[in-house]
Amino acid sequence: MSGYSAIKGRGLAFLSLLLSMWFVLMVVRMIVGPILPLIEDDFQVRHAKATLLVSLFALGGTSSTFASGIFAGRIGYRKFVVACLAAQAALFLMVPHARTFFQLAMLLFAIGFAWATYFPCVVPIVTNHFAPSVWNRALAIQDSGGSLSAIASPLLATLMLSFFSWRQIFYVLAAACVPLGALFLFAAKEVRLEQMVTVSLGNLLKGRAVWILAAVWVCASGAFWGIYQVIPLYFTKELSFDLRYSNTIFGLSRIGGFVCGISMGFVADRFSLKRIWFTLLCLTGIFTMFMGHRNVRVVEIAMCLQGTVIMGFFAVGLMVISRTFRMEERSMAAGFMTMMASILGSGFLPYLLGLAGDHLSFRFGIFLFGAVVFLTSGLLHFLVIPGTGNDQG
Repeated sequence: MSGYSAIKGRGLAFLSLLLSMWFVLMVVRMIVGPILPLIEDDFQVRHAKATLLVSLFALGGTSSTFASGIFAGRIGYRKFVVACLAAQAALFLMVPHARTFFQLAMLLFAIGFAWATYFPCVVPIVTNHFAPSVWNRALAIQDSGGSLSAIASPLLATLMLSFFSWRQIFYVLAAACVPLGALFLFAAKEVRLEQMVTVSLGNLLKGRAVWILAAVWVCASGAFWGIYQVIPLYFTKELSFDLRYSNTIFGLSRIGGFVCGISMGFVADRFSLKRIWFTLLCLTGIFTMFMGHRNVRVVEIAMCLQGTVIMGFFAVGLMVISRTFRMEERSMAAGFMTMMASILGSGFLPYLLGLAGDHLSFRFGIFLFGAVVFLTSGLLHFLVIPGTGNDQG
């Protein structure tokens, strides 16, 4: 099925809906970081325990993301997406009533479980609603919702905290999920793998590509999610920034990421996907290391540059998945990559950075991780992307 052949009219309207859904879901994923200093003070816990909330959200996603990658195609991607939004709305309504740290942690674990069912559905939904000739642009535009949310989340947190407590913010998130789920239910066609082609996990894992992609996705996820979630603690507790100033400059530093993410859809049509991806990951590692610099001005500049290139990485990543794997493999491959990233990148890393903040410094932990990202970029030399000319070999 060819789908929309151009990004205009009904195709543009549908893509705008997908962008809006991804924006809200990413705000859900990111909002914990900007309010984490308040949660830490409310429950009187140390950095490592506070960052455990971020880790549990990610680990909750680990429990569902790979399974959804396997079963979503059989049950229907539209059903999975609607269920994801409905479950999150219900769980958001419970968060304000959490009175102990354990209760809040379990709720965030459950929210993460529901949240992660969405990502393995993204590529199949886009590639089934749009013609192959516009896949790169459609995926980049859809992914720009994440870039926008990276800008908006700290700013929205600052704005909403002027009117609500950190607990009441979750009521607002619940109200945003319900109408989007209803619109998607009526606007999207059901995408299902009617004729199941035998694709076993074992066969998928025998390929070199899925392991290379998983490794770089772990590092990219850590550079984005892991670093993103601890920056408010790093700024307020170690660099002694005011929370309002911290969230404001943090949000504004992500503006470049939106531009970079959108532009990748057009750049990728002209240049080698692999070379673009390598450059973005390499630069991400370098700028992450500079975020551990002793000069505060250097830290602020590096944060802006790192936030710019990492969003371009994810936009290109969706294109790489769509080109590297067959239709019946895409959601399983995306699920496996996201599972690994959730465990190690966005799950374990924030906790490690919290430990570094307690016993050494956030600065040291961030610099060390940046070096790991830089070195991992070399793995992309061994990646083969079928049908992309210069990307071979």
